[in-house]
Amino acid sequence: MTRIEKTIEIKAPVEKVFAYVIDVENFIKNQPPEMTSEVLRKDEGPQRVGFRSTIRAKAGGHVWEVEDETTELVKNKKYAGRQKGGSIKKMEHIDLFEPTKQGTKLTSILEYELPYSLLGKIVDAIKVRKDIEKSMDYSNKKTKEDLEKE
Repeated sequence: MTRIEKTIEIKAPVEKVFAYVIDVENFIKNQPPEMTSEVLRKDEGPQRVGFRSTIRAKAGGHVWEVEDETTELVKNKKYAGRQKGGSIKKMEHIDLFEPTKQGTKLTSILEYELPYSLLGKIVDAIKVRKDIEKSMDYSNKKTKEDLEKE
């Protein structure tokens, strides 16, 4: 599996950063401009373990749907989930929240596996990893901007 880890410091309290990050609507709105996404369905009520949402995304002429399920939720400390569907064989995400003197250190970890073993590894090395890193950087930048503008 490929693992990508990104860390950013946000000048906002942990509680505010946590609430913002776990909201699927903020995830959608902070995608890069070349990607359009929409929430097709989400469970009612507050975010919790077992919470599911279905997202449709489009980038580079390719459209896919994924179901995201929350697998772990520790208030103001950790948010984890996994995605099913789309063109990726396996994808898990973890966000870790740590208070700092300036606000919050947010660490985002994404682990994924492409299908087709050797071919998948080649495609990952050539294109997919770079695209995912670019998307994560963009999303972190937008999250930081949104939370620090107040």
